[in-house]
Amino acid sequence: MSDHKRINLQLLTYLDALMRERHVTRAAERVGIGQSAMSSALARLREIFHDPLLVKTSSGMEPTARGMELARKVHEALELIDAATRGTDEFVPAVAEGHFRILASEGVARQFLPGLMTRARREAPRLRFTSRPVDIRRTHEYLRDAEGDLVIGYVRQVPQDLHQTVLYPQSIVCIAAAGHAGIRGSLTLEQFLAYPHVVWGTGPVPYPTIEVMVDDILERRGLARDVGLRVPNVLLSADVVAVTDMLAIVPQRIACDAARTLPLQILPLPFDTDRADLSMLWHERVHREPAHIWLRGVMRDVAAQLRQDAAIDGPQ
Repeated sequence: MSDHKRINLQLLTYLDALMRERHVTRAAERVGIGQSAMSSALARLREIFHDPLLVKTSSGMEPTARGMELARKVHEALELIDAATRGTDEFVPAVAEGHFRILASEGVARQFLPGLMTRARREAPRLRFTSRPVDIRRTHEYLRDAEGDLVIGYVRQVPQDLHQTVLYPQSIVCIAAAGHAGIRGSLTLEQFLAYPHVVWGTGPVPYPTIEVMVDDILERRGLARDVGLRVPNVLLSADVVAVTDMLAIVPQRIACDAARTLPLQILPLPFDTDRADLSMLWHERVHREPAHIWLRGVMRDVAAQLRQDAAIDGPQ
């Protein structure tokens, strides 16, 4: 029997739970089955997809690259099935009224808002939107307490009762001035530590999870960066780096965008890090609302266009 004929809706639901929880027992509890049944389901899924899907690490179970891609596609498929079976609830964008609050850093908002608003003005002109930066550590609190409808950003650990879709896979890189006196095309750990850094994160602004991830890696080695400047917006980092000997860590797309107009080098970090994929997250309370489903669909379309543009421009 071919692999695709061995897949059913139940197995896809189990795969979705496993990728959300990244823990066999919690995934089993999420869908209401026993731990051994979920373990068996994971074994079947690994056989069907010819991939381990989840692997053990020092920090727990983590998805493989294949697992992440399957998780995104399966989650979207389950949402479509859910929407198709909900009944007669209808959302008509052309006449709909309402207000969506999108919580994202300024850099992320700059990526997604133009595409979102282009679609909204064309399809749902009566809808209104607010975008504001937040402390990403409080994602669960904002969504639970209805302070926002959608969070877009890099969240290192997703709470169990939130839904998540990866919108834009991305890695992080280091940027330096193109004419940097000591760095020419490659970066060692010694160089990374020798020069002062422009670090994103001051005051009541989005919590810079990529900065924390890097600092945690260095701290485990007994190392620390020399912080020469803190800025409230990651988009400012490139402007400063381009005219000084300072370094900065930024998402690769921001680095590539900045390098089009500024004299910058884009350098791999001299140590391994996790990816910093941009996800959208929302609460169970709005999961089945037709208007919110429309919004999430638009955001997926915008993200798909961004990924396509990035592929045309070059690897991101």
